[in-house]
Amino acid sequence: MSAQRIALVCMTPEPDTNELGHLDLPSYGIRRILAAVVSDPELAAAKVALIDHRRADVDAYVEALAGFEPDLIGFSIYVWSTPCLVEVARRIRQRLPKALIVFGGPSARTPLFDLPPYANAQAYLDAVVSTEGEAVFREIARLPELTRAGLRSVPGLHLPASGMWLQTGHRAPTADLDAIASPFQLGLMPAGSVAYLETYRGCPLSCRFCEWGASESSKAVFSTDYIVRELEAFARRGAPSVFLLDAGLNLNAKGFRNLLAAESRVGFLKSSLFWAEIYPTHVQEEHLQFLSQVGTSYLGVGLQSLDPAVLKLHDRPFDRGRFEKAMGQLTAVTTAEIQIIFGLPGDTPEGFRRTLAYARSFPVAVRAYHCLVLPDALMSRGRPGWDMRYHSVNLAMISCLGWSEEDILSMRAELDLETASCGGKSGKYWWSFPRRP
Repeated sequence: MSAQRIALVCMTPEPDTNELGHLDLPSYGIRRILAAVVSDPELAAAKVALIDHRRADVDAYVEALAGFEPDLIGFSIYVWSTPCLVEVARRIRQRLPKALIVFGGPSARTPLFDLPPYANAQAYLDAVVSTEGEAVFREIARLPELTRAGLRSVPGLHLPASGMWLQTGHRAPTADLDAIASPFQLGLMPAGSVAYLETYRGCPLSCRFCEWGASESSKAVFSTDYIVRELEAFARRGAPSVFLLDAGLNLNAKGFRNLLAAESRVGFLKSSLFWAEIYPTHVQEEHLQFLSQVGTSYLGVGLQSLDPAVLKLHDRPFDRGRFEKAMGQLTAVTTAEIQIIFGLPGDTPEGFRRTLAYARSFPVAVRAYHCLVLPDALMSRGRPGWDMRYHSVNLAMISCLGWSEEDILSMRAELDLETASCGGKSGKYWWSFPRRP
């Protein structure tokens, strides 16, 4: 018998500054899973609850779950929510020992669960979904028996077993992205909240500090008709802004052209704020024309480091001449922000200061990030000899090749002073410098 009572759990964070104003940014990944479940005829009889307290209140989560009495629980975790939700899983295992507990989301990877704070995963979870979650979770919910033995028949899982992980089999990326149910089209997203848009998945690049390029490559894209339906749903929900979740606006030519065609039919992006990432050395005339037509937009431009040797270490392609040309083109049609990282293995404080000065020489905002050792990035793809030490809970880099612990702490203090002196803003792990005249 398939799952009868399904709980989906996440923790949407509050912005750590008022930088985004009063925008409502609800969790999207968990609602993708919700849409997959509620749109499945085989699961029509199941009762489904989405539990999101938006704060690290373990007791509140446990009581909500215990009150609902699910037989299947799906946790979606990110860096900020992992400590809280792992503790919730530990406690709910004691309260509901028969419930099947599955973890997914960007931080749900076996290297993370092997870290000391989350060790002995077998005691509190039954499976980890390390791939696209929609089809996998739906298959779990359909199992005739919600047991650890039953999970072995579902490819794409990692199962904890006596200090090791068992993989249930390879699962290829979704070939038909249009088959993925949309929480917007199903009316599962809050009205008036920010909208999230995908035109493809994955990334053709494989930069070691980034999780985008860790997944198996796929050429699949969402069709023009699907994107049209998404934009129409955004309009119905009164979305004030659209975040493009793609690795980059210009990293999948077919996905971009489907977006272009969809927007020409709907015209919704012209009436909203459009936020996206763009890879600067791949900027072409069609991208500039699109941004000109969309109007109000905000683009993140990844530079990360100016040092070619550092970028080569991290498998990050870079062409300074093309970067500078692209920045000139982009600043003429949109608002841009250059993004850089300090604490990258192989870089140095002096090298980062050169990168920061270079980034601030452009007439754009600049955002500096404290390097995080993410599960699908540096945690699993770091090079030998990088000597990385990082915090086992917040995953912030403590020291590594080129950076001592004192260097990292000093740079944080330095950035605090610099942003304060120029009217910038900062969060826990980022510092924003305003556009220079």
